Amino acid sequence: MTTSVIVKQLPKSGTLETFNVYILNTPVFYAKVHDVKFKYQSTTDKEYSLTSFVDEETKDKLLDEVMLNKTFAQVGKDKTSKAPRRIKFPLSSQVEEGKTNYDVVDGMFGFTVAKPEFSKAGNKMSVNVIDKDGKEFTADIGNGSVCTLKLFGYKNKDDQLTVTLDTVQVIEHVPYENKGGDGSIEDDVLGSYKVKKVEAKAEEQEAPAPKPKAAPVVEDDELESELPF
Repeated sequence: MTTSVIVKQLPKSGTLETFNVYILNTPVFYAKVHDVKFKYQSTTDKEYSLTSFVDEETKDKLLDEVMLNKTFAQVGKDKTSKAPRRIKFPLSSQVEEGKTNYDVVDGMFGFTVAKPEFSKAGNKMSVNVIDKDGKEFTADIGNGSVCTLKLFGYKNKDDQLTVTLDTVQVIEHVPYENKGGDGSIEDDVLGSYKVKKVEAKAEEQEAPAPKPKAAPVVEDDELESELPF
């Protein structure tokens, strides 16, 4: 699959150089863009995120010309940096049957892009999700869906472009499959069975959900105070 990238520089505000980066025709995996999930190894901070896959030419342009502040891993080859090291995006021949594989993006390079739930000013944020006609797209996005991504970024002190997810346009939709969503478990010894649900106590059901703490306002120029980084 051939992907491409377009970069548009935005009017400079204060000392910040800002850009929109468009990644076209990119297959995506684990798209969490309608609501948020906890950040990796965090129990307090949440974010929107997805993993995007691009061809080698697009990857090189993003790293060498756009200077994107991201790490890419090739499907079926590159390993994670932390022990125990494993293939980051494995093929079906490299994982147990039934587990997620990346055969449909074999040979491509993946990276993850996210957007925090709140900006530095404490404002609630969201990701725009639209279809090919620009209308709101509300269905969950399954692995292998082909999208165009719009990222917002700014140049950091190392002249690299730090980006967050702004808009996802769904070009080819793959329906989302919620494996194990019925509460079932596949066990090597016990076989397949369903987990028993435990009802919450009355006082737990009635207790209001805690409100998220707003992040402190960054005292800087108006644009930087709204940056989600």
